[in-house]
Amino acid sequence: MHNIQSIKVSNKRLTEEEFLKIRKEEVLPMWETGKEIENLDQCVEYAKQMPESKNMALQLVKAKEEKRFIAISHFGRATVDFMTEGIEYTEGNTGADAGNHNWFIEGDTYTRKCKYTEAAKGLERSKKDGVSYLNGWPVVCYGVKEARRLNETAKSPLSYNGSDEDARLATEIILAGGWTGTSAHALENGIAHTKDVPLENLIRYTQYKARLAAYYTERGVPINVQNGCPGTGYDSNGYTSFAVVSESLLDAEQGVKYEHLVLPPSLNMIQDIAAMRVTERLAAEYCHKAGYKDIHFICGAYPYIGPWPQDSHAAGAMICQNAISCILGNITGFLLKSIEEAWGLPTKEGVATSLHYVFQLLRVMGTQRMPESKELEIEEKMLELEVRSLMERVLDLGDGDIAKGLCMGVEMGLVDTMVTPWKYNKGNVLNIRDAEGCTRYLEKGNLPLPEEVVEFHRQKIAEREKREKRKADIKMVIDDMTFVSRA
Repeated sequence: MHNIQSIKVSNKRLTEEEFLKIRKEEVLPMWETGKEIENLDQCVEYAKQMPESKNMALQLVKAKEEKRFIAISHFGRATVDFMTEGIEYTEGNTGADAGNHNWFIEGDTYTRKCKYTEAAKGLERSKKDGVSYLNGWPVVCYGVKEARRLNETAKSPLSYNGSDEDARLATEIILAGGWTGTSAHALENGIAHTKDVPLENLIRYTQYKARLAAYYTERGVPINVQNGCPGTGYDSNGYTSFAVVSESLLDAEQGVKYEHLVLPPSLNMIQDIAAMRVTERLAAEYCHKAGYKDIHFICGAYPYIGPWPQDSHAAGAMICQNAISCILGNITGFLLKSIEEAWGLPTKEGVATSLHYVFQLLRVMGTQRMPESKELEIEEKMLELEVRSLMERVLDLGDGDIAKGLCMGVEMGLVDTMVTPWKYNKGNVLNIRDAEGCTRYLEKGNLPLPEEVVEFHRQKIAEREKREKRKADIKMVIDDMTFVSRA
């Protein structure tokens, strides 16, 4: 069992000396393209030349102020030619521009695992055969020149999905390329993207990315940092909300000023809207109490993260359901999947189709929003009780240090979820849906939940048992995990 003295990581801002030392000795030597960006101030100067329309942070803040929405498309192919073709096709055929759209560019799996030699081999094969053998864009293999080429091709701001064990070099290259969005979330990287990397390491890598984003921001290039927890698709709303609120303190300590708070949907609109409200409210509250001021929090949402239907019509319905929740909940910047999500890499046609769906929904739904209701009020209350309980317990474990508290909380099973490859997660939690499709705890493991929340979940599960005339058990859990993708 850890004691607090044995945990090496802490929620403390990297000094400029520490940051530049890590950059020089650890990050840039990871691959040869790191040599292209050794002069960080020159990288910042290039990024400062980008127009405001290319700045994701500023566009999201403006959209929130004007009560508008920004759709964010996932896309990633092996070669620059595939990428430019996809960007130009999508923007040219949908009306997507900086005012209504951003890009969320995916790195390939090899790049995301820092296996750059394998990524380079896949890239060369893709170039030779004219086929995308990689499931994303190998930014580290290409380097800053081609990152800038993509940025100059797009009308919409570019951001990079830096979700994985160690995306420090990739983040360096895309910010040097004038991109204005990245991601920083440590706990989520553990449960969704790794098997055996300790949370201490993940926090350390994420602190570097957050400090890098703040370095640009402090020098006149606002950087949007996606603080989200898509998880694996089987997590509770309380877990994902807690992960984002706790990460808000880690990012804020490093100087991040633009936090895009992004949650996955449970597929119950009332619960999802409640979760987003609670997350934004508590992130702002805990950051303010800790002394972090002038932070812009922008609500965001992922698409459903669990298994998608292979039928393209059913997938289209999923895209629309996810978007409707965001529109009704006034969630500013939401990410989109493609109709090909279940069976292949997103094509330019698939990405454009998702945008057509969403832009039409935005037109026809207009100013319609979810009305206040007793159900929404109760969901907010219960979720807030849960997240506060977790935050206070973890902060107490860490003597006020969220980094240390998270490490201890995971080891003790106080921070826990189900269905993850990460060996450090206890996995004593079972989540299930109630009669209305909300996520509830069938087994809470060692989570420090208030008794009022536990009883509320019991009652909601009992309502489903009565309606379906069957007991809530592991079979029901499995049914809930797969119902979206079943024919």
